[in-house]
Amino acid sequence: EDDVLEIDEIDRRILEILANDPRSPYADIADELTDYDIDMSSEGVRRRVTSLLENMTSFFLPRPERNSWEIVLITVETTDKASSKQEVFEAMANMDFWFVADGFGTIDLYGIATLESNTRIDDMLTQVRALDSVAAIDYFIETDRNVNIRNYLPVY
Repeated sequence: EDDVLEIDEIDRRILEILANDPRSPYADIADELTDYDIDMSSEGVRRRVTSLLENMTSFFLPRPERNSWEIVLITVETTDKASSKQEVFEAMANMDFWFVADGFGTIDLYGIATLESNTRIDDMLTQVRALDSVAAIDYFIETDRNVNIRNYLPVY
């Protein structure tokens, strides 16, 4: 059997509602679904939400305009040494990043951190630049976002 999580239009609508208000009662979600011609009981919504949560991890993104901290994305290009990528990955994983990713493409690694100030971001940039195996970094400080759950989760 295929291990792909199958998300349908009902699941997607439920996730959109929960993205806007994670504390929405199941009965309220069922009521909102009727706006999309989806007739479902609160018990049906509860079963769907339970199944979705069993197959997903929590991923919380604070809204920048509602908080006094900063979210920064730092991308890293490593040196050509064979172990460079792994060394930098491990070093970043031990810093204040809440997400560090290794992959392939035009950059080698990236990390996301939520920090209390631009001064703290500067400190982190200095830390990453100081790593022996780092050839170059770029960064992006988030100031606003638009989340569209419809584009994030495919419907099969």
